[in-house]
Amino acid sequence: MKYIILLFTTLIIFVGCSKNNDEITDPISPTEPEKVYIYSAVSSPTTSESVTIKNNSGTSQDLTGWIIGDINDPTAYKIPNGTNLIQGAKKTYYRSTLGFQINDTGEIIYLKNSSGNTVDTWSN
Repeated sequence: MKYIILLFTTLIIFVGCSKNNDEITDPISPTEPEKVYIYSAVSSPTTSESVTIKNNSGTSQDLTGWIIGDINDPTAYKIPNGTNLIQGAKKTYYRSTLGFQINDTGEIIYLKNSSGNTVDTWSN
């Protein structure tokens, strides 16, 4: 009986664990906005600078033509054709791709849809 309880407990713990990466979808969290938004931004160290966006809209989103920019160039990077983000997925864009440095302070990162409307901002 002791081994059955241990096996059952281990199974519950194992099933409850999940891997978190760009390919795994998450249900919509009540603490997150229900849209495509800036999930995180890393401003230092310089080699790790990046912007991660997440789709929490409830459906798959085509990000073709969306823009990521900063305080110095709000239209710095245009997301390429064919970029789709399924519900719950995240996509990280690194400094080398974005073409701008993320300032350690006083920075504003913009996420704009293909119409040029600001969808979200991040600041430090």
